[in-house]
Amino acid sequence: MITTLPREELIQDGMHIRADYLIEQAGYTIGIATADGPPLADLLPEGYLAEVDALLDDLRSARKDKSLMVDDARNATKEQNKALKDAKVWRRKASRRARRAVRMGYDMPRELLTYSSARSIPSVEGQMDEMTKLFEANISKMPGKDAQELLDEGKAIATALKNTDAEQEIKRLNGLPAATQELLLKKGTLYTALKVINDAGHELFADNSTQAARYNLSILYRRTTRGGGDTPADASGA
Repeated sequence: MITTLPREELIQDGMHIRADYLIEQAGYTIGIATADGPPLADLLPEGYLAEVDALLDDLRSARKDKSLMVDDARNATKEQNKALKDAKVWRRKASRRARRAVRMGYDMPRELLTYSSARSIPSVEGQMDEMTKLFEANISKMPGKDAQELLDEGKAIATALKNTDAEQEIKRLNGLPAATQELLLKKGTLYTALKVINDAGHELFADNSTQAARYNLSILYRRTTRGGGDTPADASGA
C-alpha cells in the first residue's frame, strides 16, 4: 500500500501535475533510492520501492493514450487558472515583502519567508489562511505604504478559496470519465510516493546535506522555479 490518503485528495493532487514531468521525476527518484540500497529501503515499508516502480510503469502505459493525455492536460490547466493563480502570485509578493523586512533588521516568521508547494485548493487555502494571519500580526514591520492593501488582497483571495464549493468540486471530479479519474489517481499516488521516498532520503542523510539534497522534486517543478517563480522550497519534496 503506497498511501491511505483519500481517493479524492489524490485525484485533486493529480490534476495539477504534468504526467511527463512526473514520470521523469519518478525515474530519477526511484533510481537514486535503489542505488542507496537497503539503508534507504529499510526506512520504507517492505516492497515499497517495487510497488512505486510498478505504478510508474502503469503511468507510462497510460501515457500512450493520446486522447486521455489531452483530457488530463485540459483539466489541470482549468484548475490552475481558476483557483490557484492569484494565490501563487500573492504568496510570492508577501514572501518578498517579508524578506525585505528581514534585510531591514526585523524578525519574520519562517512561514512568510518560504512556503511549500501546496497545490490542491484545500492545501493552498490553509496556506493562505496562515500566511495572511502572520502577515497581519507583523504588518507594523512591513516596508511600503501599501502593506495594508497587500494584506487586504491576500484576505480576499483566501476568502475566495474558502468559498469554493467542495461538494461541487467532488461531484465534478466524479463526473470525469473513469479512465481520466484513474489517470489522475495514479499521478496523485505517485506524487505522494515520491515525497515519502524523499522524506526517507532526508532522514537517512540527516548528517550529510549534500547527499540529502539529491532527494528533491526539482525535475517535476523545473518550470515553476524558473524566472522568479515559486521559492526554492517548492523543490524540496516537502
